[in-house]
Amino acid sequence: MRRYKDQLGYASPLKHALPAFRSRDGQLRLAQEVGDTIDRGGLLVAEAATGIGKSLAYLVPAALSGRRVVVTTSTKALQGQLLNEDLPLARQATGLDITAAVVKGRSNYVCRLQRAFAQQRVPAEYQHELVRLDEWLIRTREGDRDELPFVPHEAVWRELSVGPDRCRGARCAERDGCYAELARERATGCQIVLVNHALYLADLALRTARGGEPVILPEHDVLIVDEAHDFEKIAAESLGARVSAPALSRFARDVDSACAAVAKIPPAADLALLQVHGDRLFNALPEGRRVRLDEQRLRLLPRDAADAMRAALDAIGERIKEHSDECEALARQAQRQAYALEAILAPDHEETVVWSERDARGGVELRAAPTVVGPMLREHLWDRLHAGILVSATLADGDGLAGICRRLGADTAATHIEPSPFDIAANARLYVPADIEGGGRTDPERVATRIAALIEAAGGRALVLSPSLARLRQLHLMVRDRVSYPLLCQGEAARDVLLERFRNDETSVLFASMTFWQGVDIPGRSLELVILESLPFAVPDDPLIAAKSERAERDGGSGFRDVALPHAALLLKQGFGRLLRSETDRGVVAVLDSRLVTKTYGSELRASLPDVPFTASLDEVRAFLAD
Repeated sequence: MRRYKDQLGYASPLKHALPAFRSRDGQLRLAQEVGDTIDRGGLLVAEAATGIGKSLAYLVPAALSGRRVVVTTSTKALQGQLLNEDLPLARQATGLDITAAVVKGRSNYVCRLQRAFAQQRVPAEYQHELVRLDEWLIRTREGDRDELPFVPHEAVWRELSVGPDRCRGARCAERDGCYAELARERATGCQIVLVNHALYLADLALRTARGGEPVILPEHDVLIVDEAHDFEKIAAESLGARVSAPALSRFARDVDSACAAVAKIPPAADLALLQVHGDRLFNALPEGRRVRLDEQRLRLLPRDAADAMRAALDAIGERIKEHSDECEALARQAQRQAYALEAILAPDHEETVVWSERDARGGVELRAAPTVVGPMLREHLWDRLHAGILVSATLADGDGLAGICRRLGADTAATHIEPSPFDIAANARLYVPADIEGGGRTDPERVATRIAALIEAAGGRALVLSPSLARLRQLHLMVRDRVSYPLLCQGEAARDVLLERFRNDETSVLFASMTFWQGVDIPGRSLELVILESLPFAVPDDPLIAAKSERAERDGGSGFRDVALPHAALLLKQGFGRLLRSETDRGVVAVLDSRLVTKTYGSELRASLPDVPFTASLDEVRAFLAD
């Protein structure tokens, strides 16, 4: 391990790359653990608190190893930080020309072939966007949607991109200039490949089905999973199945368009049958935003409708597959939809949970996902890698890292926890009022009044987080006329736009829900108060949490203690982590939920947080913020 110390020690180039960095020892310890794991092989599960510099702590050993390394994250923000900020620093620290590339799913890139037909397919009211897109296409080298200077309407982008279901692959006339293929070719020659969890797991599923043959990502034997706290959830979604009414409607439109493009008669009768029986199946689903479908509810669904849908999908695929390359891709999509229907309505594993879900626009879908992903990850991923590193700022619960290791199938992993380098006792306070109980149990008027008082005490500079979007919007409306600072609310603009406004106006206040609970980095005076409106227990209709709780009960444990409580503890830690992002940050985390103190499980939740001074006095909060 001498070489890692030489590269990361006090005399290394890293000192000059980050002259204000004060957590050198913690970063060095983590880098040594990562480097040792890559050297010897095996798994490492590590929690590294904000401020340690975990990105450099794994990028530098990865670069020194000489191996190709894939780094997967759950957020685009971290991918951008790794590529544009951390990798240049790693190059400085090591003196190596570290090559790197970002790979995204096909639907993130404009398809040159699709653009040729978009004029006829895009609704008239969005044609002006095509003009702006053409101006961008003249300049772009990568064709990545995230490079666009505006956010195109979904109806436009759907006609300009293709997913793996509709890609013509090697037979595409535009393959040589394909932006998605060019991105993958760049990655093939790079040492560090950056992807997101969903794409990595999709690639894993395809590799497994094809006997390990590379599909999307290049060959690699070292994987680093950053933001590993999300990996279990995204693995369950990726290994599951879904069929939705909107997706089937889009499929039918695509079949019509593809047949028209080659002057073939579409299978109208079979498409009509798919629509009729799809309506029967989806209309039979229970009302509610998210409803778990147990065995009894599954039996009540019209299985003859599902059988007729599968028959129609099979017939459509057979009748169009030889018309054109696009029709052949749609035929494969029809086959996958038929398989998904079978997997959802006749699950072959007792650890599969099935549910229906409705969005705000009335779209409904059927979904299924495994409640346990550890054994599958161990068999198809960890056992096939030379080394795997799983790291996050929030992994440990009251039992340390044992729970996350078990759930991810990494029982044999070495573990490491690196605590915060910040002086939390001096720079932060935890405020928990005794007269407000979360979960909607306290009069909203009292909650809104307290939020307004806290905002005034902080001079704005606040992030208000709620597990419930509906509750959040209600509180935003109640607070906005009580404070003298600009208020922003989730839904008013795109996520990145809201965060930019929040950063730029130091006195602004942002109201947001769970999508802002992690991955938000606002160092400095723009954020000195984080208000958690309630403890982040999973909503009662979360089917995966409910199914995992039942499994824990069957195994002789407790659904609340073994599932719901650790889940809430990790989310609470993530919410707390929004406050201190640098050594000079200072502020208050207000948890407006007395259960954190009054309930017996409160001590377990507090144990997941840093050792921060606690107060129940609003006057003490005012004094601390005014200091």
